[in-house]
Amino acid sequence: MSVNEEIREQRKKLKGQGFKAHWDYFWEYYKIHTIVAVIVIIFIVTFTRDMLNKKPYAVYSMFLNAVGLETQEQIQNGFAEYAGIDTVKEVILADTTSGFSLANMDNSTVATSEKIMAVMAAKELDVIVADTNSFGHYSALETYADLRDIYSTEELDAWDSQGLLFYVDRGYVDYLSSDYYTDYLTNGQYDKSNKYAVMAAEYNETFQFPVQDKSEMDDPIPVGIILKNSTILKETGAYPQDTPVAGIITNTQRPDNAKAFLSYLMQ
Repeated sequence: MSVNEEIREQRKKLKGQGFKAHWDYFWEYYKIHTIVAVIVIIFIVTFTRDMLNKKPYAVYSMFLNAVGLETQEQIQNGFAEYAGIDTVKEVILADTTSGFSLANMDNSTVATSEKIMAVMAAKELDVIVADTNSFGHYSALETYADLRDIYSTEELDAWDSQGLLFYVDRGYVDYLSSDYYTDYLTNGQYDKSNKYAVMAAEYNETFQFPVQDKSEMDDPIPVGIILKNSTILKETGAYPQDTPVAGIITNTQRPDNAKAFLSYLMQ
């Protein structure tokens, strides 16, 4: 049996299995590939920008699972006009080519995961926009900045009153980084009296992010802005069946431009 045939057989066996099975498969077949790819992507990103065109990014954004043939161009041109950015001097990148679905764990998902790790490591990524489920996945991995560190209380309260803030529970985030969760991934056992352990186990079976009401969270952290009213994204048709959410990356080097980009999307 060839390597490709073996991989196809393994994927068939994974159908209906939980996150642990998918993760074990991913790490077995893609570990070296992932490490090498991240290094290569970092090199390409920095070399292309610094050595070829010598233009810095005004903003680097990724739109996970977006659709539309002209979405990228429309967003880039629209933001340049909105923010008065001279694209001769600076680059606006709205990457709409990345697909992500843990339920499938296909080449697109692997490539997207690698790309996000790489551009974050290179401190180039500013904003991620994604469907609710994908956004939630990355929110639990502490990918996004706490919006309380970026926006005023008045701004956040106004958006909260309109149901435009996406929260993640600090307790859930902490559980995912705990030894208890590591043990669960190893042996499949978890404390059924721990609500975060139950949430994580259910997510690893269904791949549906456990969306909670803010009132049910022990320590809600605002990490995303829900773009349900965005005329920009409606005009592009980027998310015809999903409600997109936008977040600012924790280590962005351009917080002011990232804020301006979110303001543009919120129109």
